[in-house]
Amino acid sequence: MEKTVKTIGLLRWLGLPLGGIMYACTRVSFGDTAAAALGVLAAVSFWLLMRSEQSRLIGQTIAREIKEAISEAGNVESYIEIKRLKSGIIARVYLINAREKVTVIHKAISRRLENCTFKKYLWIMQLTDMPGKSAFRDTQRLLNEQLLEELMRKRRGDRS
Repeated sequence: MEKTVKTIGLLRWLGLPLGGIMYACTRVSFGDTAAAALGVLAAVSFWLLMRSEQSRLIGQTIAREIKEAISEAGNVESYIEIKRLKSGIIARVYLINAREKVTVIHKAISRRLENCTFKKYLWIMQLTDMPGKSAFRDTQRLLNEQLLEELMRKRRGDRS
């Protein structure tokens, strides 16, 4: 997977010659201004498409690593939520009725992610145990509030 992500990272740069080709092919038909706009649009669109795919693959790999760690540590029912932000990836793990297995699962996930190639992209990981599936929305809301507080603290430069 690492090789694929690196390849996609290099392919992003193909957007520049593709934009030039778009400009050259449309200049005669639409004029310089419209052709330049189409060329820039083609280059930027390709760049964003490749960056999005690269981010998706990284998030997918992190989610797979977390799922495998949960399976090895305790095989409890869980949900994994991956949020892709500009500054990195936020992973949320919702364990359902795991109780005493939470610390074992947390250690297994940490150990697994430590060996993951894409750990540098993981910005924040949140792990929680829910009593049942019905508590998902409330737990998600609580984690959103905690995440917002953490982001605000980081923005202000607080370390406490």
